[in-house]
Amino acid sequence: MGSTAALAGTGFAVGARHPEQLLTDAVEEALDKLRGQAVTAALCLFSPPLAPVHPLMLQTQMKRLACLRIAAATFPGVFTESGQSLGDTACAVLLLASPLGLSSNGQGILSAPRLSWARPDQAIAAPWLSAAPHIGSLSSRAGRFWLQTQSQCDPVVLGFRGVSTQYSVCSAGLRPLSTPLPVTAQEGSLLLQLERYLTLPMLAQHIPFHMRQESRLPLERLLIGEIRADTDPDAPPDLLHIRATDLNRSGLWLERPLSGDAHAFITLRDPVSAERDTRSALETLMNAMPSPAFAWISSSVGRDAAFFSGLDRDLELWRAHYPTLPTLGVYGMGELLPMQKTSYFLRYSKVFSVFSAFTAQ
Repeated sequence: MGSTAALAGTGFAVGARHPEQLLTDAVEEALDKLRGQAVTAALCLFSPPLAPVHPLMLQTQMKRLACLRIAAATFPGVFTESGQSLGDTACAVLLLASPLGLSSNGQGILSAPRLSWARPDQAIAAPWLSAAPHIGSLSSRAGRFWLQTQSQCDPVVLGFRGVSTQYSVCSAGLRPLSTPLPVTAQEGSLLLQLERYLTLPMLAQHIPFHMRQESRLPLERLLIGEIRADTDPDAPPDLLHIRATDLNRSGLWLERPLSGDAHAFITLRDPVSAERDTRSALETLMNAMPSPAFAWISSSVGRDAAFFSGLDRDLELWRAHYPTLPTLGVYGMGELLPMQKTSYFLRYSKVFSVFSAFTAQ
């Protein structure tokens, strides 16, 4: 990794300071890691979504870096290989040096996944998402994006130049509690029956024993997985929140109705499963690409330190595997997973992506 580390550098700053000062500090740290190489592109991320970011801040850094390829965004949380923040005012920066670079809208990038940022409403059944492989994240509804100094209303789609190979793996962190069964009865968003089973008694039967002893049902960790008949067999299931239980009807209120021809199952967001999935994913990643130049990580806000009751175990494991790899990532409201010629919108996962650079012969 030592020979490629100078092709990318990250910086991280957090604290009760204006985002302009945080950006300056993060850029300074990233520049030090590039050891004097000219900057070809910069990714600048801020948290929280309503952080007071102004285009003049970005213009100042463009002049400082002598770099015209800058993209910026606000997310619920940001992190690098050395620091992270969710909710606090923070800035994370990735600077690239030749041969690496960025192109806007993925121009000139034919097969490699695009790095894409969007808001939640822009990723539901979105043609741009399924038409090509994308990595990236969804911010909150208040998230904002910039290319150079221009604010962007549409999703931002970027292509990495100078990348020879890219590889992504996903850690779902789910523990299925039931097998997929056909949806046989629902009224609007009230799911009543899977096959011949009433859904509320089915849920009560399948949740772990320790949850049955709790004073309240932890609905925030329980999900319904939906597998539609017309989806690709390799596609991950859609995950739906259980909003409430209906004791009178023995049903579950979901965030939306299920497809009439779907199969559905109950699943649990589980820290033990998440850590196991991450260990397996990182082993796969290291075998596939042992010496990457830099990395991007898309994390759900639901996979933070609180989910693991203390530390973000995903990031702890990542740093153990790749202690010095320049890494930029966000905590967001959804993750994008590239698969062959398409991509999928995920929830409550972490998607790890690594990139290698072309080298001179």
